[in-house]
This record gives sequence, C-alpha cells and structure tokens, in this order.
Amino acid sequence: MKANNFNVINRLFGTMGIVLKIPVYQRNYDWTETNVRRLLDDLKTVVQTKKSHFIGAIVYLESQNSDMGMQEFLIIDGQQRITTLSILIKAVMDLCGPNDQQAADMSKDFLTNKYLPVKYRNRLKPIKSDN
Repeated sequence: MKANNFNVINRLFGTMGIVLKIPVYQRNYDWTETNVRRLLDDLKTVVQTKKSHFIGAIVYLESQNSDMGMQEFLIIDGQQRITTLSILIKAVMDLCGPNDQQAADMSKDFLTNKYLPVKYRNRLKPIKSDN
C-alpha cells in the first residue's frame, strides 16, 4: 500500500476527471451535527491561520478503469468527510445565489466532471441508499 500526503480538497475536488465512488459495503452516511461542526471548525482554522491542517485520513483504491480520462477512486475510509465536504461545497454555492456566475462555475468544477459522459458527471457516487 502506498501512502500519499496531499491537499485532499484540491486533489479530490479540484481535479477534473476524478470520480469518488463509495463501495456498497460502506455504511450509509450518518454524520451528526456534532461531526459536521467539528469538520467546519477544522476548515475555519485552515482559513484563519492560512496553514494546512490534518482533517483525517482518506484511504482509497484507485481503480484501473480509466475510461475517457476518468479516474475512479473507491473510498475505503473517509467517506463521511468526503460526503460532508460535498454537501458543504453545494451549500456554500447555493448561498451565493443563482446570479453569481463565479459560484456556479466553482460548483460545477468541484462537484461535477462537466466534460465526462453523464454516467461519470457527478464527482461523488454515493451508496444508492444515500442518494
């Protein structure tokens, strides 16, 4: 197994062609408000201090399926954080309003793979019961 240290948000949400797939054997999304607040506090610390901050390990298997320039990562550990980050990104973009083109573009860049076929368009592929 290979361990890499990288900026999770930029790597997983800022790189086109990445699909984050939650395997069926993972538990459903079940974070409580307390868990979300802790993650928000961590993100707030990063913004205020302008320093990197460890928000937890993300363990994934990179699938060999690389159709049309797409990389699929099977999320083994960290799916609660990744799902919460996706929800937070969407909430922030929605708060910006429909007339904010920059927010709309960022939302598309972080949450979708706009140049891939519809099947791979959404960056996060949750367990069916979490849809």
